[in-house]
Amino acid sequence: MLNVNTGRGFTFIEMLLAMAIFALVGLASASVLSSVTESDAASQKAAERLAQIQRFFLILERDLAQISARQIRVEGEEPVKSPLLGDKLMLESEEGGFAFVHNGWRNPGMVLPRSEIQAVGYRFREGKIERLFSLFPDAVTGTEPKVQPLLDRVTGFKVEFLKDEEWLETWNEEKLPKAMRLTITHEQLGEMQRFYTLMNGLT
Repeated sequence: MLNVNTGRGFTFIEMLLAMAIFALVGLASASVLSSVTESDAASQKAAERLAQIQRFFLILERDLAQISARQIRVEGEEPVKSPLLGDKLMLESEEGGFAFVHNGWRNPGMVLPRSEIQAVGYRFREGKIERLFSLFPDAVTGTEPKVQPLLDRVTGFKVEFLKDEEWLETWNEEKLPKAMRLTITHEQLGEMQRFYTLMNGLT
């Protein structure tokens, strides 16, 4: 008997069609993977940005919560009676700046050659909010403070102080203001505003 093989292979057109389908599926998969990767990267950047902002507010809140009624010296100048100084161009800031001394800088057993109080200042320069601090609260003239960048991509930093019912942009009183108002403008997040009540300023 004559055996007839009825099976047949793929035609050239069918092979081209199959390759085209696989190519489309590959392109779609690559597009989805790229989109997921970009979304993940954007999410990570957003999370890092949020963490940076939260860290900035946490550090500032901690400093202000332990503010001392002690007189301060700024950039080695003579001590002033005000426990807090604030002005638009203070500490070489481009818009808002302020300085004070706070307690609670832990030094167990006085092991380190410094006290447990710290002179700090905040300023806005070159798109960043920076925290300045010194090892000694009464640094002499010529002593450069340490600079700690806290928040970048900032376009505006306005600081106001509450006296009675009026908000002032300068503070040099012999007591603390009732409160402080910070208005920060961020490139991506827009305007943010925070209020801080200073308990010693209520008396």
